[in-house]
Amino acid sequence: MFTYILILLICILCSNIISRFIPFLSVPIVQIVMGALISIIYSEFKIELDPHTFLVMFIAPLLFCDGKKADKRSLWKQRKNILLMALALVAVTVILVGLLINQLIPAISLPVAFALAAALSPTDYVAVSGLSKKISLPKRIIHLIEGEGLMNDASGLVCFKFALAAAVTGTFSLLNATTNFLMVSIGGIITGLVLEHILINFERWIKNLGMEDTTVEILLQILTPFIIYIISEEVFKVSGILAVVVAGMIFSLSSKKLRGKNAKSNAISSNTWSVIVYILNGFIFIIVGLQLPNIIKTAFKETSINNMMAIIDILLITLALLIIRFLWVIFMYKFWGEKCDVKEDKFKFHAALLTSLSGVRGAVTLATVLSIPLVLDNGQEFPQRTLILFLAVGVILVTLFIATFILPIFAKRDKTEDINWLEALNKAQIRVWSDTINKLKLEIDNKKYIHFTINEYRYRINQLKHGNSYYKNWNRSSKEYKKWMNLCYKKEIENTKKLLQEEKIEESTAYAYEKIVRNKIKLISSVEGFSLIVKETLERIYIYIHNIRRIRDILREMQNKKKSKQQLKDIALKELQATNAEYIIEYAKSNITSENEEMLKEIILYYQGVYLISNKLRLAKKNKYEKKKADIKAMQLERNIIQSLFENGEISWNIASALRKNLNYIESDILR
Repeated sequence: MFTYILILLICILCSNIISRFIPFLSVPIVQIVMGALISIIYSEFKIELDPHTFLVMFIAPLLFCDGKKADKRSLWKQRKNILLMALALVAVTVILVGLLINQLIPAISLPVAFALAAALSPTDYVAVSGLSKKISLPKRIIHLIEGEGLMNDASGLVCFKFALAAAVTGTFSLLNATTNFLMVSIGGIITGLVLEHILINFERWIKNLGMEDTTVEILLQILTPFIIYIISEEVFKVSGILAVVVAGMIFSLSSKKLRGKNAKSNAISSNTWSVIVYILNGFIFIIVGLQLPNIIKTAFKETSINNMMAIIDILLITLALLIIRFLWVIFMYKFWGEKCDVKEDKFKFHAALLTSLSGVRGAVTLATVLSIPLVLDNGQEFPQRTLILFLAVGVILVTLFIATFILPIFAKRDKTEDINWLEALNKAQIRVWSDTINKLKLEIDNKKYIHFTINEYRYRINQLKHGNSYYKNWNRSSKEYKKWMNLCYKKEIENTKKLLQEEKIEESTAYAYEKIVRNKIKLISSVEGFSLIVKETLERIYIYIHNIRRIRDILREMQNKKKSKQQLKDIALKELQATNAEYIIEYAKSNITSENEEMLKEIILYYQGVYLISNKLRLAKKNKYEKKKADIKAMQLERNIIQSLFENGEISWNIASALRKNLNYIESDILR
């Protein structure tokens, strides 16, 4: 089991990296594909998906965290729309899609068709939240989908439970179903409210005993959704999903009241939950992927299933789900819920289209249909179970592909606002850092380290102008800048080889450094990257052959320098980086002309920052203390500049808030 978990964690990491380099593929699709590939290649890799355990382990903590982070004010403003989507739309979908399934496939009885429709009715909030990071949807639609996703799992599961009971036992009572639904839903809300208050008071009681332990507080938070879900479902027989959502909201509100006292705990809690959500989201979709090949294989082997007709049925059911959702949103805006701020029909049509295309079905749907029993109460095999699983899996995949490839086409027009906000944030950050540099120049004390800090700020400005990350930075750079950086990287490799020939650096250091620089070149030019891969392979073969002759010396060095080897390597790399930075600065200065002056000044500024950053590792302890003093002085000036710009109306509250958060992260890292 440990090996399985380790493989899943590696897949989660790889899926996010793959998604960065293939941005048109959403992370959920990459993870589903990876899970399917694992299942196909390694057939013994199986994780039994018990639906109840799945809901407890994955859905409960995710919905608790989503309840914490949800914008309560926006959800409250759209409460009518959310209730209409999460409750009424689910009921309408179950009835209409159930009737359609029964008409398309007469072999599926009406109660079973209603059960399948109930499983397909809830949208997957986890998938939608993953997609919304890459797709710029209007905030109003995002809040509506969030609220719907937090609540419709409960209504869909209750409808499924009663439809399945009718299919298994052959009896159904509308009155009993409606009464039970209200009791389960209202009971879940009340249970979540009460239990969360009990847990909050329990945490306060622990603190009053003098146990101010952040680790204990975070552990209690992690256990909260599991405790509340299990007690709600097993003891009170109410909706555990609604209970954990309400608990998350109550927890968030209580934390805000005690924000000053719980500042450290809140910061650690936020970071901890971000990691937990990241891992659980990945687990969900990889596990879904692991189930797909077996379900599809079984369906294709089933002689009673016409595969081509089944695929057509999947497309028709998906189309029906989208049309019902689209028409519901149109009528909702026009007649029932909160009216749109913009009353144009064009806006309503576009909002309804985006909302319908965002209706992804996912893990909850799969877990629900997998809970269908193998046999009926009379001992007979459950009719068409394999076909039902195949239809559900097909709808999940089709809705995911629609949200990944079709939704962005219609959502493109909404990206401008986000891009403008990001540009405004970057401009404001550069303005703040530039003003900080100007104020630092006026400082008299600690001149040496103030100069060090100034150059670090210049380096940050240069990095921000050309992007903060390797997978984005070259998109913002001009062809001329790329050309010069490519040339500078090659000069770094030349200088490294020259230093190696002069025996000023070790062979391992030279090889490691060249590899780093070559990776940077690959990001600029695919042609250059290919030629470097060939050269790198040939040089690696040469190094291996050469090292065979020195195997005794290598073994002796490993014995003598086990503990300090990595530290020495890091220091050697930093020293080489600083040396090369000085070399490139002189090279750039000697090649400045009136035509390329501005470009080369940017490159010189970049390498000055590289030189200063690489020298950090070699600072003595007493020098580090002086450097921290300079950094703290700079951050205080930066904080004052942000406040001044905000008070003068030059930046908005949101921009100022984002700048302060970034500054707080840097400050917490420096003060460690």
